[in-house]
Amino acid sequence: MAIRPYIEVRQTVLPECKQCRNREIRNTHCINGLCELSSSLDSLPIRCVGDWANDKIWYLTRYFDTFMTSMHKKWSALHYIEICCGPGRCCTRDGYEQDGTALSVINNKGFQYLSSATFIDYDKVAVETLNQRIKALNKEPKAFAKEGDYNNIASIMNAISHIKRNGLSLCFIDPTDCSIPFDTIKKIYDATGKKCDFIISFFSKTDFSRNGVMAATLPSHASLKHKYENFLGCNTFFERPDIISLANQNQHSKLVDVFAETYLQQFAKLGLIYSDMVNIGSWYRLIFVSSNSVALNLWKKTNKEYTPDGQRLLF
Repeated sequence: MAIRPYIEVRQTVLPECKQCRNREIRNTHCINGLCELSSSLDSLPIRCVGDWANDKIWYLTRYFDTFMTSMHKKWSALHYIEICCGPGRCCTRDGYEQDGTALSVINNKGFQYLSSATFIDYDKVAVETLNQRIKALNKEPKAFAKEGDYNNIASIMNAISHIKRNGLSLCFIDPTDCSIPFDTIKKIYDATGKKCDFIISFFSKTDFSRNGVMAATLPSHASLKHKYENFLGCNTFFERPDIISLANQNQHSKLVDVFAETYLQQFAKLGLIYSDMVNIGSWYRLIFVSSNSVALNLWKKTNKEYTPDGQRLLF
């Protein structure tokens, strides 16, 4: 299925794509998520992603454009941060190659208003590849990629050390599960002078839905319990009577809802009291959080007329 026409990315058919449909097959054709095939556009590495990535790109780039256009005359500096950026180009599992989130942002017209765009990934090959693509687009020095692992807070702080506290930042965090430590997000928020909005890929519907009950009920899965507590920034979540009760009843869906609610409550404690969530297919959600009601209104206004599949919303 071709990419939706309202997503402005450079797309091409990838004839040799294996269209991997499960993790086992993908692991035979990928290393750290990078496909064994190279880009048909520039012969550089590409990352294998699900078809639903188009919905994510739609929400991200529409808000990015609105955010930059609305804020550039009100702030002395605007910064964009992306964690888990990948190499910039990706192959979807329906046989197409296209821009990922990083190049979709760089090619967006709102990019002109940025003071800096910092792309961070733990994978050295992904970082080197994205920097090559940034150079080819003549977007240096405003845009650049750096190595950083969200489990190593010092590496993230080093990557964003150039960002001034008198500016406004938008940070997109795109992991593949619920593993980013909440303390990492807190440190980013503090480092930006608490002038940062966040968009986060939230895998409660896959990762936590599959494993939450085991984390709550089985001592042998203590590592899972620690992972989710670290993610929430709360080491008492699994001690709550309501969580224990839901887990003992195998109430996966309700447990996911409480997990999401608790996550938003943790952001509110930081001062990020305005929040919203949108579904990305049936797989996961994008969480938006801000300390400012204006930002939330912009987010909702951006997303209220159309759905990612191009359907007009009726009210």
